[in-house]
Amino acid sequence: MELNHPERLEPHILLGIANERLRHNCNNLQQLSDDLDVPVKQLVRLMRQIHYHYQIQNNQFTHD
Repeated sequence: MELNHPERLEPHILLGIANERLRHNCNNLQQLSDDLDVPVKQLVRLMRQIHYHYQIQNNQFTHD
C-alpha cells in the first residue's frame, strides 16, 4: 500500500497501519519512520494524541 501523506491520516487508522508494518516489515521504530517517511518524533506525537506509546519489547504501539 502506498501512502502519500500518512501523517494526515486519522490517528487510529495510522495506528493500525503502523502496528501492521511493525509486525510484518519493520524491526523497530526507526525502520517504521523510514518506511512511512514520517519522522520518529512526529509518529510518537501522533500516537500520544490517542494515548498510545511505542513498546520496544513488543515492537508495537500499545495503549497507555
